[in-house]
Amino acid sequence: MHSLKANTINEIEKIWRRRKTKVFLLLTLLIPVISTLLLSLLKNKTSVVWGLGGDLPMLMLNLFTFFLLPMMLSVTAVDSFSGEAAARTMKLVLVRPITRAKAFAAKVLALMVYAAIYLAALWIVSSVSGWAIAGDGMTGGFADSVKAYPAAFLPMAAIGLLSVFIAQCFRNGSGALTTIVFVYAAAKLLPLIWPQVSAWSVFSYSDWHVLWTGSVAPAGKLFSSFFFLLAYIIMAYTAGLLLFERKQW
Repeated sequence: MHSLKANTINEIEKIWRRRKTKVFLLLTLLIPVISTLLLSLLKNKTSVVWGLGGDLPMLMLNLFTFFLLPMMLSVTAVDSFSGEAAARTMKLVLVRPITRAKAFAAKVLALMVYAAIYLAALWIVSSVSGWAIAGDGMTGGFADSVKAYPAAFLPMAAIGLLSVFIAQCFRNGSGALTTIVFVYAAAKLLPLIWPQVSAWSVFSYSDWHVLWTGSVAPAGKLFSSFFFLLAYIIMAYTAGLLLFERKQW
């Protein structure tokens, strides 16, 4: 357990050293603030603007979970697997006194930690920004966001683990990232042509947090979608682990 903890901390530090991580975190902090400034300029002032201020945390969450957060998780997954394979630094991980299963778990845990950090940072900044515009009118949007942001973690974890699996199929980062982007775009567009696909595509659940807002969806629907996402997470993690253990780095 100590080796897993130490390796996870090391992976977290490695991800933090990458410029992409800092840039995305900066975007996570700046986009809600810029949106607040733009809304403030329009403040004269319609009830629509005030309403948007109250819903700012949810608007930001919808934006980030649709594209920005899945993309950042994909980039991080690619750098942690394909990128290290191309740079020949993966062998340095495997020569440590740690099993491959724990090495893989450490990389996945580090990825999940950053997913949680991005969501937490987005929630804090967008909530504060929303209060700056809407004041007391923020109450309803804040209550929804308290439920929605934790709920958003589950589909992001599933998408991140699928990115981990795909990334291991390539020895160069550009090929892996291109494939992940293509798969994500295709998965988002295919339901427009064939709606039945959306029921089985994890990418169609990136807005799962919406079910937790307002009057909240029926418990049966929440439970079924929860176990669906959980099944995706288990399958993606298992497939990624098997590939990691068998792969010649």
